[in-house]
Amino acid sequence: MLPILYSFRRCPYAIRARMAINYAGVPVVLREVFLADKPASMLAVSPKGTVPVLVLPDGTVIDESVDIMHWALRQHDPDSWWRDDSDVETQALV
Repeated sequence: MLPILYSFRRCPYAIRARMAINYAGVPVVLREVFLADKPASMLAVSPKGTVPVLVLPDGTVIDESVDIMHWALRQHDPDSWWRDDSDVETQALV
């Protein structure tokens, strides 16, 4: 079973989530939505009704674009785009 990504093609937040998923090469089921007619299945997992929404096979819901980007890059990051911000804070203290 693949993760499901609810998206709207002109939403900048959804665009950056799709970009990271595509870059990471992570397969997902893409469900384009019309914001004026949001599907009940999306609202059932994320009542706030914004995109993007990523539903993982285990039922975990990620509904913030930056969190979806981080999830995708943790799966596969061929050019080391991922940076753990806690590492930056630690380096600043050294």
